[in-house]
Amino acid sequence: MAISYINWDASIFAYTVSAHILLVAITLAMALLITISEFIALKYKNKHYEVLAHKLTIALVINFAVGTASGVFMAVELFLFWPKFMEVVGAVAMSSFYAEVFAFLVESITLMIYVYFWDNFKNRWNHWLVSWGVLIGTGGSAWLITNVNAWMNTPTGSFNIPYYLQYGVIKDVNPLKVFYEPSTGAQLFHMFTTMYFAGAMALLAYFAYKYLKAKNDDEKIIDKNAMNILSVIGIIDIILIGISGSLELSTLLALEPLKYASLELDMHPVTYGAPEYIFGIIINGHAADYLKLPLAQSLLAYPTTLGHGAIPGLSSYPSSVWAPSFVHDLLDLMVGFGVLMGFFWLVFLILRALKKNVYNMKWVLYSFIVLGALGMFTMEDGWWTAEVGRVPYVIKSPTPGGILVNGHMYYGVMSLSQAASYSPAVWYIGVGVILFYAIIIPFTFYFNAKVLKLSNIEDDLKKAEQDLGIEEEKKNISGIKAGMR
Repeated sequence: MAISYINWDASIFAYTVSAHILLVAITLAMALLITISEFIALKYKNKHYEVLAHKLTIALVINFAVGTASGVFMAVELFLFWPKFMEVVGAVAMSSFYAEVFAFLVESITLMIYVYFWDNFKNRWNHWLVSWGVLIGTGGSAWLITNVNAWMNTPTGSFNIPYYLQYGVIKDVNPLKVFYEPSTGAQLFHMFTTMYFAGAMALLAYFAYKYLKAKNDDEKIIDKNAMNILSVIGIIDIILIGISGSLELSTLLALEPLKYASLELDMHPVTYGAPEYIFGIIINGHAADYLKLPLAQSLLAYPTTLGHGAIPGLSSYPSSVWAPSFVHDLLDLMVGFGVLMGFFWLVFLILRALKKNVYNMKWVLYSFIVLGALGMFTMEDGWWTAEVGRVPYVIKSPTPGGILVNGHMYYGVMSLSQAASYSPAVWYIGVGVILFYAIIIPFTFYFNAKVLKLSNIEDDLKKAEQDLGIEEEKKNISGIKAGMR
């Protein structure tokens, strides 16, 4: 059976975004790690943190270059694979994309200054301040792209949707509404916590692997310093992920009941007693092959009322607008792995509280490596959950439960079939996309590892001492002692 244009377009773009956000997550975490490392290096005159910051900066340049190429690739792909969708975006939501260009400029300009003028700042604290430009630029780009995704989920007030559904004409456009849709806050909160966590765990896995292989004591100190910072980021983030994930589901319950019902495998609406389904699928309109936890979903959704509150059900909507039932399993995998990682960090905190040297415990270091894979997979899984949960639509209804126009109920503004390209060219372009990322992602990770490998640790530390003025301080102290004698 031949794959359809719609499935091909959707699959290739999902593949593209999945590959691209690997780079984004690592870049976000790397920029944060650089800023923290240089701060510690300057404040405490610590040469090991200085070397860590400098090496990471070179790796960040590689990520930036590849991420830029990937971002351009993805932007062109949007127009090629989703032409009708981009017509609407161009008229209604393009302001967020334009703003993202300015965030990109901030990131690129400050990164170049930060890297190539490292030794030209008389006051190194001014150099550290430049790192904030990189941090803000990378975060700003992620924020502004996510704005468009939130608009796709809850496009309220951005243009006259009833008129568009009737006549196919866009009018009454509010170009600023894309910045503050009802779902924007919750989606941004969850996006940032998960992206920083995934990137931090990937870096943690790398430094744990390096620490296990390192023979040089100074190299071990640098790897340990990186793991210390990344562990703190991981612990803070896993707590915030729990909060932001709960907020995101509450937002879905209020604003996107159809998507919520798909994610939770709720077949019928209830006001009390909704169970939590662990895995399961829909067969012939009925939920099957699940493990049921009685009352759990109602209690999680409405803790303040002891589970009393409206839970939507798929039976309230035509089956043609239900998302694929496997989206529920994606959600369960995401939550399950999140809980597992949270449990690990709880054990880690207990070990640290007991003054245990966790870096002498090989099982902890190997767990860090596993966390790198789990963190990345869970982030990707979360994105798949969010996007598949919107199927069969690209742009959802502006009101919960659909919008009634001339006696017809619309559950979305634009479907995948309306947005997709039906040009034969997409088959050849899609193959090119697959090959591009199959080559570029391993290439990027390989060269990141090569750059971060401390091949000449003595020279790196000597330069760090010079940059921080440690040698000069040693000479001054020696002179004072000689004078005292």
